[in-house]
Amino acid sequence: MYKKVLFSTCLTEYCDHIFNFALNLAKENDARLMIYYGMGRINLDETHAEQAIKEAETKVAHAYVQKMKDRGFENYAINVSDGDVVSELSKLARNAAVDLMVMGTSTDTPLDMGGSPSVPSLGPVAADAVLWAPCPVMIVPPSLIPGLARG
Repeated sequence: MYKKVLFSTCLTEYCDHIFNFALNLAKENDARLMIYYGMGRINLDETHAEQAIKEAETKVAHAYVQKMKDRGFENYAINVSDGDVVSELSKLARNAAVDLMVMGTSTDTPLDMGGSPSVPSLGPVAADAVLWAPCPVMIVPPSLIPGLARG
């Protein structure tokens, strides 16, 4: 049973399906859903970096909060940071005692890659997260996205 689920997003349409998977998982387990968006290393002074983070938090909230409210889910937190995405993601998971990370295979959607659900490998964030995470990492494959499944 999971009590804290950490969903890592890149705010693409592809992540909407992964978000739905993570939300269902959190609801089924009566778990807290933590939504993380990593901005990467940004080269801004402290004031502008804080502003960029606040703007990104607004984008994340716009992308997911209403969807959670529509499903009657309120046990969530949003975290946005700059810096190395995998390091910040792992640090958040460790400090928050996360039970499970949920993420996609890559920030590149299969449709952008020619319509094939056969993505050649994990993206760098997913691959490194699997190696550095302090908890299990669940990778949601493109084949679970409606319209891309074969068979």
